[in-house]
Amino acid sequence: MMLMSIIFPVYAQGETYRVYDNRSDFKEEFATYREAYSFYEDNLEEYENLILANEEKILQMEYGVVRFNTDEACSMVIDYYSIDKKSEDFHNGCYGVDAAYLYSDEESEKVYFMLSGDKGYTSIDNVTLIPFEDLKTRISSFSINDGKLMHNIMAQLDYDFYSYSFAIDNRPDYLADNKTYYSYDTHYFYEDFYQMIDDYRQEEYVSALNETPYYNYYQYLPHRSLSTYNSEELEDYFYNTLGVDGKLIRYNDLNGDQAADEVNRSQLYGEINNFFVYQNMYGCNALMLLSSAINESAYGRSLMSYRSNNLYSSAAYETEEEKEFDRYDTIDDSIYSHAKYFISSRFSNHQRSDYHGTFYGNKLSGINVNYSMDPYYGEKSAAAYFDLDLKLALKDYNHYALGIIKDEDRITFYKDPEMENRMFRLEDITELSFVILENNEDSYKISIDNSRNDEYLYDFANSVAYVAKDVFAYILNEDKIADYKLKEKTYDFAGGNFHDYGKLTIKVLPNDTSLIIPSLSGYEFVRYEDNTAQYRKISSLMLSGSFDTTELYSEPDLSKLRMKVFYEDQKNNSIEINTDMLSPYDNSIDEEENIDLSYCGMSVQSKLVFSKQLNDLRNTITQAIEGNDYETIKNNLGKISYPFSFAQIRNIDYALMTNRNRNYVIDDKTERYNVSVSGLDLSLPDKNVFSFVEDTYYVILDKIASRDEDKIFAVAKGYGFEKVEGLNISFRFNFENIKLMGPAIVQIDIKDKKNNLVYTVYHLDSDGNVIKCRTTQSENYIQFMISEAGSYLVLSLPSVNEFDIKDNTEDLSYENMGFDNHKINFELMIVLVLTLCGLIGVTLYYIVYRERKKVWKDYRRSLQTAGSVQEEKPKN
Repeated sequence: MMLMSIIFPVYAQGETYRVYDNRSDFKEEFATYREAYSFYEDNLEEYENLILANEEKILQMEYGVVRFNTDEACSMVIDYYSIDKKSEDFHNGCYGVDAAYLYSDEESEKVYFMLSGDKGYTSIDNVTLIPFEDLKTRISSFSINDGKLMHNIMAQLDYDFYSYSFAIDNRPDYLADNKTYYSYDTHYFYEDFYQMIDDYRQEEYVSALNETPYYNYYQYLPHRSLSTYNSEELEDYFYNTLGVDGKLIRYNDLNGDQAADEVNRSQLYGEINNFFVYQNMYGCNALMLLSSAINESAYGRSLMSYRSNNLYSSAAYETEEEKEFDRYDTIDDSIYSHAKYFISSRFSNHQRSDYHGTFYGNKLSGINVNYSMDPYYGEKSAAAYFDLDLKLALKDYNHYALGIIKDEDRITFYKDPEMENRMFRLEDITELSFVILENNEDSYKISIDNSRNDEYLYDFANSVAYVAKDVFAYILNEDKIADYKLKEKTYDFAGGNFHDYGKLTIKVLPNDTSLIIPSLSGYEFVRYEDNTAQYRKISSLMLSGSFDTTELYSEPDLSKLRMKVFYEDQKNNSIEINTDMLSPYDNSIDEEENIDLSYCGMSVQSKLVFSKQLNDLRNTITQAIEGNDYETIKNNLGKISYPFSFAQIRNIDYALMTNRNRNYVIDDKTERYNVSVSGLDLSLPDKNVFSFVEDTYYVILDKIASRDEDKIFAVAKGYGFEKVEGLNISFRFNFENIKLMGPAIVQIDIKDKKNNLVYTVYHLDSDGNVIKCRTTQSENYIQFMISEAGSYLVLSLPSVNEFDIKDNTEDLSYENMGFDNHKINFELMIVLVLTLCGLIGVTLYYIVYRERKKVWKDYRRSLQTAGSVQEEKPKN
């Protein structure tokens, strides 16, 4: 009995254990776990998906998925043990909620699963087991869309929508269109979920569609490689194709996607060159550095990239001031730190315990293992690389030969072809990938990961080793084995410096166009002449404008600031302020703060005020929403931008509209006659005008100006969007044009709307920026949130989701709008004026007629008195 109490868990008295089969009516109940488990084990072969459950909680099953527990704030972290890595690890289900269920232990206390190539186990209390037949939604899977291999990931299993879907490669030959494929290691693909689970349990792949494992090139390309593109090509793409024309000058995220709404601005602006500089210095593929930044900072529009000059959500600071404020001085410092300290120093160092290779990888190998909790970080960054390559010229695709090493307890690297003089060893490595440079009789020459330099500089020509051929499990692109052809490039900074270098010689590709831009206090870099930096002396700086704070996040708003630079040659230049120029600031204090704005080592001061009252005001509005205190919401709306949800806008607006009975009319010049709006009573200003008939608020829809449409689409098409329809939206109170005080929802129908397209609306704002609006869609309509009048363009992208959601009903539509009382007012006024004019005319005529008649009588009388009679009436 003592032994059994150790093996089998003790459960509360009175609990019921069920063993049943989902595909039949079979069900047995047991009083103890021991009886239920013994029966379950004895009858597995008799049924297709036998399940053991304690009350409603499933403890054992044959086929299904593990659903990780999550919370609404996505703050729940699940700890698990990685069997292959022999170490503890962590997972957040909001990055990927499902994993392949392998089995539970005899006590039903541990659940074993496969996730992103990693086999592990966790407590059954951390997960929910869902039999495959009980799934109400799809699970994470792969598909082919427009010739591309898509990875479709679920972050929840409550709604049948993929949370993430991205193309990682061109279609492999063995996968077809219009099918769903399963894989939780991204190496072997299955049409049959059951066969996949059987193979995982047997640690074989006999039922997979591919005989040899699939390795995504971008995911397994080491950072120790050189992109074939140069900085000019990437700058042309970002600035001309994507339309990026400046850095962020404020941070607003009314769209709610954790990125600044201004699509034509990015913290990557002016930084593309630096990705190539650090590629050449620290041996980090420029497009891999850039793709990671795109993935982690939402194309340079994340709050962290604005607040902290941080593109990578990680920190390795060089100064105490940076550490104190958790903020890089410049965006360049973020790229530099990531390349030097994270890639070249940490994740390339085979002597560190967290070394797993310099490729993106997954949860089993690569930098993904220790760099990110997201099990799909490696794939997402690889997908960003693939997307960049596709939109450029696909020159990097399969450019290098890669050697994959698997399941080797000890890997020995040699420095010469004869494989003598052992250089170093790697132990307990599960999976590695290296660029192959040369094919010898018994060995491959490879680029090694280790820097071998105290400053972590990387020499592509000499950072090589030789590895016996039989160590490699797979060779990708064997026909591309070739050594680098490099040239030397020397920079003399002539009194200036670049990250403490006064002069630097590095090896680069022949087509390299990158330029190291040094700093010299009081001087502006101009160009190089004979490899020597040339500068222009600055005499003074002058600041115009003042700070404002965005009300939503209390971050500095730089939009009203400019800096004028005066040079010794009597010329000057006006430049836009960006976050690189700001000294560290503390936005938690409720007081005035002096802040330095620097340029080329010189600075001017300005005063910046952050107010905790903004947080108090947000809390006031939140409490008012919860308490249905609509007047408080209305009274405070103009003082702060509040991130209302669609449902909140609808509910608040409906309550206000019902209570106040303001008169609204939709004036639809587009002649769609299927428009509805919410948020008008919430967001339009109150107007008190004395009139005999009620006043009218107008929502006016008209055609978009072609110039505005072209400007918006020039930005949108770079991201793959197709143009659907443009329109101009404005608001009027009687004769007066008016502005919105807060957000409103516009719902329109789209001609030939397709449920397999995802729709997005872009807006050209009053400052000339292209803004991404928060957009949703239902079966027949799209809904988008607006905060001002102006030009809006509806765009579409293909989607793996089907948007057949039930239609919403907005508060104002053609069916329930009021009469055009202002028009009635105007027409009545015209009638009254005309009537009055008529009366005046009749009166005047009568007066003139009587006066004329009197004059005529007097005239005849005068003639009679004179002895003659005028026979004709006078002409005047």
